[in-house]
Parts: sequence; structure tokens; C-alpha cells
Amino acid sequence: MPIVRINGTDLYYDLDDFTDPWSEPATFLLEHGFARNGRFWYKWVPLLSGQFRVLRPDLRGFGRSAVPPEQFTPSAETFVADLVGLLDYLHIDKVVYVGESSSGVLGLFFALGHPERLHALVLTSTPFRSPREELDKKFPVKEGSAEAALLKGVDSWSRQTIGQRIDVDLAPPQLVEWWISEMGKTVPENAARLNTYVGTLDFSPRLHELKTPTLVLTGEDSPIVPPQQVAYMRSQIPNVKIVTFPGVGHAVHALMPERCVREIITFLKERSILP
Repeated sequence: MPIVRINGTDLYYDLDDFTDPWSEPATFLLEHGFARNGRFWYKWVPLLSGQFRVLRPDLRGFGRSAVPPEQFTPSAETFVADLVGLLDYLHIDKVVYVGESSSGVLGLFFALGHPERLHALVLTSTPFRSPREELDKKFPVKEGSAEAALLKGVDSWSRQTIGQRIDVDLAPPQLVEWWISEMGKTVPENAARLNTYVGTLDFSPRLHELKTPTLVLTGEDSPIVPPQQVAYMRSQIPNVKIVTFPGVGHAVHALMPERCVREIITFLKERSILP
């Protein structure tokens, strides 16, 4: 099992590499969103791993990584420190960081704190601030609050709110059910703590500080990334390219993985990161 102890916790990761043994491929770090895990990138592995190394860590407390103690307080700084520690352990100097949803926000912190470790930053379906009030109105839960619903069961909460996490009109029903099932494996207390923390984040004052080449991939109809946020990112991030997918809601990485990968490769070539 690829588990390593980093910063006092056991982290699980997958590292897929089907490149030529004599090559020196770049590494893509694919980071999952809230209450998810590295398995959610399964469509991306065959698209990338013949040309690049593909690293898929489970954040502490999620997937097959260890669950933190009850007194653990989530923070972007802790999660980023875990990822830097993992890269050091694997002797990987730089990566193309691809984060979806809340882990795109994590990537923003990574890019500011450790720009020397990133070739590029890719944000898929990523808000810089959670539109919590709007989401609670559009996707209400019978328990009254997201935290109460999560503590009752992540699978039940996920089923009630799955429309904000993936476009259910475009996703096959089997994929939607798989998402709900996988998210339901998350420890409720850990999910509730992280949900509370994510709701406090607002990266808007620091977007202009980013120096890393940044690609934003988002659905035009995403309830989590409204058009106003997309426009603000376009105006604030210095070295940014934004690709909006018309008629698509949230989770473009899961609904259109082939197009996402094509857009990333094109972007990396445009910025001379790839030849």
C-alpha cells in the first residue's frame, strides 16, 4: 500500500507512470475536492500517464489517508504542508497542480506559499469564495444546516445536495450514484469540520498576488462558481487563461475529462512549460 507518514499522519497516494524508462516526465498532481478522494480522477490516469507521472494523494482525513483526531482543526496551511512533504518524500521538485473545487482553493494557497514547486496551477470548477448562502437556498437539507446533515451521514447529505457537486443532467445516473457512494465513506465528523472551515475561506484579496501560470476550467452553469467569480478571477489573476464550458454545471473534470486534458496540454504549450 502506498502510504507514507508525513507531518505525523499517514497519507495514501497513487503514483501512475507509464512513460518510457529513460524519459524525464513532468508530474501532474491531481487533488480531489471536498469529501472525495484520489479515485475521482480515474478517467484522467489513462489520458495522462503515458506521457506524464500522475500523482493522486488522498488529503488527510479522506479516502484511504488516516482520519485526524477530534481536536484537529483543518487549515489550508496544514494540507499544503502535507503535499510539500509528500513531494519531498517522492523527490519531486515541481508539479502541474490540478485541483478541483475546494482543492483548487488549496492550490491557490500552494501557489502563493510555494511557487517554486509549481510549473502551473489548474483550477477546475473552483470558486475563490464559497457562495454558501446561495447554495443553502438552492440545495436545502432537511436537517436545517450542512453541518447537521453531514454529522447524520455524508451519504445522505451528498444525495440531498449532489446537484451542486456534479451536473446531474449531464452525468450518467451510475456516475452520480458512484459519487454519492464514495463520498459517503467519509467520516462525518471530519467532513463537518472541513465544511465549516471551507465556508470561512475568501481568497479574493490575494488573487492579484499569484505569479504562477494559471488555467481556470469551469462550467458556465456551475452553482459553486458563478459568472461574477469567473469575471473577477479574469480581472485579478495576472497570468491567467479562463476556459468556460457552455451549458455545463459543476465538475467539468468528471464530465469532460478528455477536453479538460486537451485544454491543459494546450495551455502548458502556450506558456512554454511543455515543448
